[in-house]
Order: sequence, then C-alpha cells, then structure tokens
Amino acid sequence: MDRGIVPPMSFSAQFIAVFVPLFIITDPFGNIGIFLTLTHGDEPAFRRRQALMGNIYAAILLLVFLFGGPYILSFLGVSISAVNLGGGLIVGAIGWALVRSQENRKTEGKATHEEAINEHDISFCPLALPLIAGPGALVVVIAAGRHILESGDSMRWVAGGLGVVAAMVVSWACLASASMVARCLGRNGMVALTKIIGFLLVCIAAQMVITGAQDAFGWHAGTTASTTHAVAN
Repeated sequence: MDRGIVPPMSFSAQFIAVFVPLFIITDPFGNIGIFLTLTHGDEPAFRRRQALMGNIYAAILLLVFLFGGPYILSFLGVSISAVNLGGGLIVGAIGWALVRSQENRKTEGKATHEEAINEHDISFCPLALPLIAGPGALVVVIAAGRHILESGDSMRWVAGGLGVVAAMVVSWACLASASMVARCLGRNGMVALTKIIGFLLVCIAAQMVITGAQDAFGWHAGTTASTTHAVAN
C-alpha cells in the first residue's frame, strides 16, 4: 500500500500542505460574485450569517473526509498513487476551466441562483456544497489524509485539521466582506485573480499527477539519472 514511500513532514509543513491547496481550490475570491448573486436583496446581517454557517458546514464536510476518507480508501485498496493521479485530473480540470474563461462561473452562478430562489437558507446547499467544499476540495483533503495515514504520525492529523479550519476562516472572511472586496478589486481584478488561481490549480494538479506516476511506476529522478549514467559508461 505504498507504505514506506511517504516522506517525513513537520507540523508546519503539513499545515501548509493542506491550507494552501485548499485556499486555492476553494477560490474564496471567485465565489464572491456567486455569493452576492445568491444573497441579492438580503440584509447584511443575514448575508454575514449565511457566510458563517456555509463555511462551518464546509469545514465539517472537509474534516469528515480528511479523517474518514483515507480509511475508506484503505478498505477499498486504493493507494496514494491512485489518489494523486485521479485527484490531479479532477483538480486540473477545475483549474483549466478557471483559466479558460469566466463563462463557467457565470453559468454556475445563474444555476445556483435559480436553485436557491425558493430557499431562504442557502448556507448548506448550494454554498457549502458544492461551491466551497466541492469535488476538488474533497479530493485535496482525502489525498492529504491518505498521506498522513501512511506516515503514521498522529501530529500530522492535528496539523491537517488546523489547515482545513484556517482555509475556511479565510473563506468566511472573504464572503462576509464580499461587497467590500468586490468594490476594491473591481470586475477586472476579480477576473484576473480567478485566472491566476486557475493557473495555480493546474500547477498543483500537474505535481499531483507527476508524484502519482513516480510512485506508481517508480519513475524517480535518482533512478533515471543512475540508469542514464550506467548506459553512458
């Protein structure tokens, strides 16, 4: 089950390894426009409560998948390599959609708005799921949890959990102040920031695929260099 190939990681490094990908893939700045559409006409206090509850629900979902997902994968016999390869494809598709255009975001915003027209409380659906804790975010925490499970280091579970909570706090702060952030960045700023985030997602996905391929097929740089040197001699 790929045991023994998981490198050691410090508490702070594990926190960063969970927080940074989650912050990027949950795209709190990109969700601002959709959130404002969903809460159009609502009182500021109600909007802030929706932002708070939505991120609380999303944090619970992500923590459940962080701690429980790896055991399900272990039961099914799914390795770290498979999680990295499959997760990399999903994350890459999300990132490419963000880089390519804003049309997907506009369509998604209209669809979720129509879904929420008759719903007074949108904090769980569609805000927490699927806007914040979407497929990409779930893949990130499952992959992180699988790595932690294979490492056998209990403190990394704590660091991973704190990384999830920190990412959701940042997401809540962005949504709670959505109107102000939208005014400060402007439409062009929001578009540019979303594309940058999409590019970073594609890079993260590429690294996940590379790592998964290396672990699955043994394509390590040191092995390749040694083979090349031996052939040259």
